[in-house]
Amino acid sequence: SGTFSKIKDVFHLLKEIDFDQLSALSQKVDLPKVMQTFSKLDENQLKGLMKMVESSSHPKRELPPIDGDFYDVFHTLTPEQRELQLKVRAFMEKEVKPLVNDYWLHDEFPFQLIEKFRELNICGVTYDGYGCPNLPFLMEGVLAMEMARIDASIATFFGVQSGLSMGSIYVCGSEEQKAKWLPQMQKFDKIGAFGLTEPKVGSGAAGGLTTTCKKTPEGWILNGQKKWIGNATFADLVIIWARDLDDGEVKGFIVEKDNPGFSVEKIKGKMALRIVQNGLITLKDCLVTEENRLQKANSFKDTAKILQMTRAGVAWMAVGCSRGAYEN
Repeated sequence: SGTFSKIKDVFHLLKEIDFDQLSALSQKVDLPKVMQTFSKLDENQLKGLMKMVESSSHPKRELPPIDGDFYDVFHTLTPEQRELQLKVRAFMEKEVKPLVNDYWLHDEFPFQLIEKFRELNICGVTYDGYGCPNLPFLMEGVLAMEMARIDASIATFFGVQSGLSMGSIYVCGSEEQKAKWLPQMQKFDKIGAFGLTEPKVGSGAAGGLTTTCKKTPEGWILNGQKKWIGNATFADLVIIWARDLDDGEVKGFIVEKDNPGFSVEKIKGKMALRIVQNGLITLKDCLVTEENRLQKANSFKDTAKILQMTRAGVAWMAVGCSRGAYEN
C-alpha cells in the first residue's frame, strides 16, 4: 500500500508539472542541485522564499515623493497660501531647475526669468499697497524656502529685490519715493540692489562704515566703495548707505545706475552663488539729490530695521537648501 500511495502522489505531481517550463529551467540551473538545496529548507524558509519570488513578479510600486516637511508645517497655511506655495514650487521646478546648472557653470544670470517672476506677482511679499501682495511674514519665509530648495542664487536675487532694496524704500522712504519706485520694482520694471557691505569692513558696517556723504547746495556727495553687492551689475537703482561727515550718522540714498559718479565692476571667480551677479561699486564724487535721499533713514538704527525685517528670510533659505538636498 505504501508503494501504491507513492505512485499515486507521483502521478498527481506529474499532472501539475509543466514539462516545457521544467526543461527551460534545467537549461538555466543545475536542477538536481536546486531540488537538493530546497529539500533542506524548513517550512518558514520556504514560505519566505516563495514570498520573495511572488513579489518579484508583481509590477514595481512607485515610492511616494520624498517630503521634508516632517512637522506638517505647510499644511497649516490657508488654502490660498498653500496654493501660492505650490505655484512657486512648480515655477521653480519647471522654469528654473532645468537651466540653473548651465548658468552656474558660466557665472551668468538667466535674465529670461525676470519676465516669468513678474507673472508670479509675488514681489514685495509682505508690503501693503503699491501693487504688493500684503501677505503674512510667514509667507515671505515659505516662498524663500521654495526658491532656495531649487537654487539659492535665484532665491538671493529675489530676496535682494523684494526684501532689501524694496524694503529700504518701504520702511525708510517718503510717500513720494514709495509711490515712484515700489510699483515699478514690484513688477520688475526696475531692478534694485542693496549697498551696505564694504571692502575693508565687510558686513560689520555698524561701527565702521567708510563710505561717506556730505551735504552741499546741489545735493549730497558720496564717496567710497561697496563690495559683494548682489544684482549690482544690472540694477537700475542701488540703495547706498553712507556715513554723514557732518553728524557721523548713517544715511540712505537711492543711487541710479546712470549717475556719472557711480561705477560697478563684476566680481568673478566665485565658488558659491555664482548666478548672483555680485559687484564692486565705486562712488567717486557721486552727486545725489535730496529727492533721492531716503527721508526716514537718519541713523544705523534705521538701516538695522531693514536687516531685521529680512534676516528671517535668510534662515528660511537655509531650510530650503537643506530640504532641496534631502528631497532631490
